[in-house]
Amino acid sequence: MSLPSERAPSGGLGRVIPAWVLLAVVAPVATAAVPLAALLGTARLRAGRELALAGVAAGIGLWWLVQAGELPDQFLRAAVVIATAAFVLLSLRTGVSYAHRAMLATAIAMTAASALLYALGSSWEELRWWVEYRAGLSARLLIGQGARGGLFALSASQLADMERWLQTLTRTLSDFAPAMAALQLLAGFGIAGVTYRRIAPASVGTLPGRLRDFRFTEHFGWAAVVPLALLLVPKLAAAKLAAANVLAVAAALYGVRGIAVASYGLAMIGAGGFFLWAALVAILLLMLPFVVGGAILLGVLDAGLNLRRRWSEPASR
Repeated sequence: MSLPSERAPSGGLGRVIPAWVLLAVVAPVATAAVPLAALLGTARLRAGRELALAGVAAGIGLWWLVQAGELPDQFLRAAVVIATAAFVLLSLRTGVSYAHRAMLATAIAMTAASALLYALGSSWEELRWWVEYRAGLSARLLIGQGARGGLFALSASQLADMERWLQTLTRTLSDFAPAMAALQLLAGFGIAGVTYRRIAPASVGTLPGRLRDFRFTEHFGWAAVVPLALLLVPKLAAAKLAAANVLAVAAALYGVRGIAVASYGLAMIGAGGFFLWAALVAILLLMLPFVVGGAILLGVLDAGLNLRRRWSEPASR
């Protein structure tokens, strides 16, 4: 079993602010605030700043949890609470690495929240309908406001093409709603852990380190192999959507691992700095499909060949 290297990150809170801003774009900030508040509750805080930040995190989390919302909102809130409780329990009772605790807590939360969904009389079909309805409504409002504001003019054929594209997009978003929720939980745990390390003087359990050290056990490969096999078997149509969601989460994690390998390689040759990362972001935006596919492939190769260890061994000798 290959465990992550979880060295203590250096620097102050200023380095994690961009991560919080990025999280706010793709998920509720409370997905990180709730686990952060729970982790801080297990730490021995002394300074006024530490207590103040713990109070802010708890306040954001509680405010978000008590809000009224539709089925996708309530499902995500339930998953966040369950995942946080499982993560804290794993932190207190086991010596498992931070990355594996986050993955285990997410798996427990998604399973428990799904069971709770059916126990309360709902279903995945209803959840998918809500996601598709809200995404479609937001897209139509955006297009309508843009057309009324004169930002763009569309012909009848162009409008029909855009509507078909939006229908495909909203249907895809609804199909992969569970995967999106799981990735939001994992992102929240990552940001909460990095922030927690910079606040708490005494931490509980191992903490996430640098991005270039991120890895997970090679046994996680079954999370990609089994869903892929289910997708290829024609008689298992009922399980294909669930398998596709699990495969999407696995692909995302392997992609992050590939980015970690690339970051490790750049660090080995002495590359870094703001301008380099700005150039990499520009390349990512211009060649997104190729970059994502390459990152996933690199992550899979690292899982099988342990590329970073191979690269570091000649340097150590």
